[in-house]
Amino acid sequence: MDKKVIFFSLKGCAMCEQLKPIFEKVAGELQMSYELYVLPDAPRDIKKLVYTYNIDIFPTILSIKGDSVEKLQGVKPESVLKEFLQKQ
Repeated sequence: MDKKVIFFSLKGCAMCEQLKPIFEKVAGELQMSYELYVLPDAPRDIKKLVYTYNIDIFPTILSIKGDSVEKLQGVKPESVLKEFLQKQ
């Protein structure tokens, strides 16, 4: 079963802009595909995920594999981000 990684950002969010290049670097090193959505401009079905997974802090990264959902919120060091993305 494949893992789905989603990066949620908020338009005008300084912390989101700070984490995005770090996230992209780590995802590239891990050769991991991901989806990136900037709210409020994201599609309606993606906005529903925000409510489903109680995303109230930006940036938030979801790692979904089957019924297992891991969530990482806020700006984190590269090492923490890498460990999070390698889980599951």
